[in-house]
Amino acid sequence: MDIREPLDAAIRSIKANKLRSALTALGIIIGVAAVIVVISLIQGLEKSVLKQVETAGSQTLFIRPRFRNETPPEEWNRIRNRDLTLEHMRALKEDIPNVVTQVTPVFYTGAQIKWSGKSTSTQVLMTDETYLDLNGLGLSSGRNFVPADIRLGTKVCILGSSVVTKLGIQGNPIGQIISTDTLSLEIIGVRETQGSSLGNDPDDQIIIPLKTGLPILPEQTRRSLFFQAKIDSSMNADDGAELVEDALRRIKGIKSGEPTSFRVFSSKQITALVGNITAIITSVAGGMVSIALLVGGIGIMNIMLVSVTERTREIGVRKAVGAKRKDILTQFLIEASLLCVLGGAVGILLGYAMGAIVGIFLLGEMGGIPLWSVISAFVVPAAIGLIFGMYPANKASKMDPIEALRYE
Repeated sequence: MDIREPLDAAIRSIKANKLRSALTALGIIIGVAAVIVVISLIQGLEKSVLKQVETAGSQTLFIRPRFRNETPPEEWNRIRNRDLTLEHMRALKEDIPNVVTQVTPVFYTGAQIKWSGKSTSTQVLMTDETYLDLNGLGLSSGRNFVPADIRLGTKVCILGSSVVTKLGIQGNPIGQIISTDTLSLEIIGVRETQGSSLGNDPDDQIIIPLKTGLPILPEQTRRSLFFQAKIDSSMNADDGAELVEDALRRIKGIKSGEPTSFRVFSSKQITALVGNITAIITSVAGGMVSIALLVGGIGIMNIMLVSVTERTREIGVRKAVGAKRKDILTQFLIEASLLCVLGGAVGILLGYAMGAIVGIFLLGEMGGIPLWSVISAFVVPAAIGLIFGMYPANKASKMDPIEALRYE
């Protein structure tokens, strides 16, 4: 049988019932668009996170305390010396100077800041003069901290560009004074803009010397600091992470076999972890939104059953003039698949547009759409059309021509 004849018949049938065809394909359109949007956002999120990790450099290690909620209770009870302090940071650099070239304390807290009668809440980063260099960050104006600022706890700060905007500081902010509930800080620098990502705006923060901010922190918090360590450029990051962990074990007196009170991550490990997490999120989210495709398939089957009933006499006429069972089966299967494929095409365009808008709004950039997701957006609806169109098509193909011609 020439495939063009049933294809033409299917197209004529869809054109004859434009509104019904559009409503029938709506479930497929929504399902495919949802899949494309979710995949686009997840890809964008992964790209955004990896960009921030890459900014720090492949030779940067991240050291943080171990959290209770990530540790089995029996292991948590065995952990000794849970503190991670500045003394440990200094000892680490002295213990393996040929491995660790730089160690930077990193601690975050929140604060309400004020300037000229205006106030805003922002993130406060407490660190030292090496932080900007280690993370590949620059200043748009002003200067970085100097060792004396860190040693003396000078009341100075570096602002993110979003903070300048939120406070409405006009002209050159250098030399202006901002205040928190407990501190008055002179602005000595403004960081270059990084851009927001998924609601997280790294430009909405102020940076102050660690010693300046420590007095406002509770005692227990001061003993749970985070570090970034830069290892020698000739060393593999994973090997460096292992050496840093061994050094911290020695410094903290943790014996071999005992659980550590800290975690050490390399950029490579974080990249792999992000990849695994996004793969899991993609699978789960894709499975959830694919339920819409299932609902769309059921809608296709329902409408095709109605279409078969409406066209009973047409089927009888076609059989009476010689159409075979496979001809009728093919026509209705093509019609169901065509509805799904057209719905998939519209869903791809709608999903791409929505993904771009939401991605720019949340991530500051469009997320990528992998080729496999576009191909799947055509193949899956076509398969749904075949699967859910089979029953109505089979029912139509089995009709007795005499009974069909009698149908009113």
